[in-house]
Amino acid sequence: VDSYEKALADRPDHPSSHRLLAWAHVKNKNYAKAVDVLEAARKLQFPRFEAADRILNEDLGIVASAWLAAGGVDRTALQKRLAAVGASIDTGASLRFVLNWETDANDVDFHIFDSSGGHAFYSNRDLPSGGSLYADITTGYGPECFTIRKGKWQRDAKYTLQAHYYSRGPMGYGMGKLQVIDHDGKGGLKVEDRPFVVMVDQAFVNLGTVK
Repeated sequence: VDSYEKALADRPDHPSSHRLLAWAHVKNKNYAKAVDVLEAARKLQFPRFEAADRILNEDLGIVASAWLAAGGVDRTALQKRLAAVGASIDTGASLRFVLNWETDANDVDFHIFDSSGGHAFYSNRDLPSGGSLYADITTGYGPECFTIRKGKWQRDAKYTLQAHYYSRGPMGYGMGKLQVIDHDGKGGLKVEDRPFVVMVDQAFVNLGTVK
């Protein structure tokens, strides 16, 4: 939390600074602070980052659902707070993969494969088995998000995830993190972080599988 607070103070113009701090609070089960951070982020503009508002809205909706499940917050009051920034409490099951990296002026591409032979990436953003990639960020940082809006019993058996250093540019190593967020639609969350470093132009880095 302390590190992400410093990152946010340094770069409030980056959506990842806000959302990674919020998810650090979620890991500590401090849902009130997580909602505060995301709510403040939604009042800002991020013109450089396509789909940032959509990703932050979904973060806010999922965290609000987890807060309600944990208790100690009034649903009506929380709904009003979210509605004021264009979000709503998330009541649907989903699996989200969110990729971000810490270098500027470069292009890290996100590739998602299912066990049926489907492949989603920047020029083919949808998997036939379900799920969509929101945006292709080509000038650094991300986030890039792929979401499957299905319950665990409806999803494909396995997803294989990769980062591709499409264009290294002037910044050297591409250091970042894949975040896997599994929401049961009732506030139950499983969150996993998978850090990575990619060093060679055009290299592919395996980010593991999700079943």
